[in-house]
Amino acid sequence: MGIGAGTGRVVVSWFVPDGDTHQHATLDALPTEGGGVSTLGGHDYAEVPAYQDRRMRHIRPCCDLCFTEYLNLHRPQPSWKG
Repeated sequence: MGIGAGTGRVVVSWFVPDGDTHQHATLDALPTEGGGVSTLGGHDYAEVPAYQDRRMRHIRPCCDLCFTEYLNLHRPQPSWKG
């Protein structure tokens, strides 16, 4: 997934590796059956479990490295009518 082809859209997927309590982020396409991906936070590969919801869970703690990089992504900001 990563950056959408021709759209400039950044696709971030969130996941919780088995045995971990924090969610991590990646720009990689997530394997449906599970497998290794590189993390947005730049730490070692993490194992993605078999398919689960890939959106950020706001009630679960995030990996500090992944969340910091998520906030630093260059992405379009919403425009507000006012």
